[in-house]
Amino acid sequence: MFPLSLLFKRFLKIGATAYGGPAIAGQMKKAVVNEWGWIKEPEFMQGLALCQMTPGATFVMLSTYIGYRLGGIWGAFTSAVAFVMPAFILLVVLSALYFQWGDLWFIRSLFKGLGAVVVGIVVNAFIGFSKNIVSDWKAILIAALSFFGFFFRWNVALVFLLAALAALLLRPKASKPASPPAPTPAPGAFAAKTNYLFLGILAGLVAALFAISYFWNPRLSQLALTLAKVGALAFGGGFTIIPLIQYEVVDKFHWVSTKEFLDGIAMGQVTPGPIMITATFLGYKMAGFWGALLATIGIFSPPFFIINLLIPQYDRLKALGVIRRMEQGILAAFIGMLGLVLYTFGRTTFVDIPSVIFTLAAFAALLKKIDLVYILLTAAVLSVLFFGFLM
Repeated sequence: MFPLSLLFKRFLKIGATAYGGPAIAGQMKKAVVNEWGWIKEPEFMQGLALCQMTPGATFVMLSTYIGYRLGGIWGAFTSAVAFVMPAFILLVVLSALYFQWGDLWFIRSLFKGLGAVVVGIVVNAFIGFSKNIVSDWKAILIAALSFFGFFFRWNVALVFLLAALAALLLRPKASKPASPPAPTPAPGAFAAKTNYLFLGILAGLVAALFAISYFWNPRLSQLALTLAKVGALAFGGGFTIIPLIQYEVVDKFHWVSTKEFLDGIAMGQVTPGPIMITATFLGYKMAGFWGALLATIGIFSPPFFIINLLIPQYDRLKALGVIRRMEQGILAAFIGMLGLVLYTFGRTTFVDIPSVIFTLAAFAALLKKIDLVYILLTAAVLSVLFFGFLM
């Protein structure tokens, strides 16, 4: 059994430095594949492809997938909690400051510098993944068409599905001619029953929390259920889910104002981890710390259950040639998504020379293999000093 304490510690570190939306996959891959050697690259890519086709927060599910591979159902739970925890704690603190003193000028100055650093992180991830995924003109074509599909706001699940079908038709060259990884041994009957029992008990606890919250604060219960619905049905990760959350909490129920919602998104972006951590801010507005906790559980628990139920079924299918070919298309579409994020971030970030300098410095530091923790801490301090006091 893989030591859960080590799994928690390492994913806590990943969660504390996870910036850049889809670029988070690059940071995870560098850590669990290249540095620690926990899983092989082909299995990581298979997990990434599976999570891209599953609703909810993609990289919370990817951390769950990796934890499941290493430590079964308890590993999945440990890695998911550890990955989300740093962002949750930071956003609770920022939310408390925000609702106590109103507009936080240092958040805006911090976001400007860190936003530029994130562009450098995305560039680094784009180059790294392209080397592993884009192997010939067919893969480039699928990635380019996916980019335009995302750009014109096609349904995310539809884009990935079309990319998978295109790979079946075009048959792009595999990036690595090596044989596929050996299949992961399926859990025995007792282990499988234990997994289902664990998930059943956990689902019961979550349902009980929602029920208790209804008698304490009906609006909070409604918020948690609304976020759970979004987490269970929305594809494409944080940036595509944000408009759905806005429709529910701003336009439909008027739980927060448009300004408060935009400020919550800004805080979600200056904190590490998934963009969907904005749910913590919304819950805090409604009921303080316990509201933040319940809202966070609401948006992240459905994808957790979904991915744990899918992994055993996926294991039975992933050795098939047709599935491996479809994975190539999905991963090429992921390159298209990274390209769109790079375009969007670059267009909104590069408004002055200092922002360009921040991006270039971050990219150069990553090439020099400087630890991302030091890059982010340095950028945070310089960003507040420069954009907060000198500009």
